[in-house]
Amino acid sequence: MERKNITIREEQAEWLAATDRNLSQLVQEAIDEAMAPTDDELARAYQNNADNAAETAEQWAAASREANDHLGEPPTDK
Repeated sequence: MERKNITIREEQAEWLAATDRNLSQLVQEAIDEAMAPTDDELARAYQNNADNAAETAEQWAAASREANDHLGEPPTDK
């Protein structure tokens, strides 16, 4: 990990001391938020969403099958 020196205002230093916050962690989080996601992060997010979408689709299909079992097939327009 690379070390950098930064300058903060006096009231910021007082706030850090009063809130017992970690300056390095705050700066790292702020930079992470400003950075674009990496390809690996995007791929993981898409995969997680695809898994969730497939699970939700199966749950809806099961609910639809259960409704059809109890109510019969929906009417068709002929």
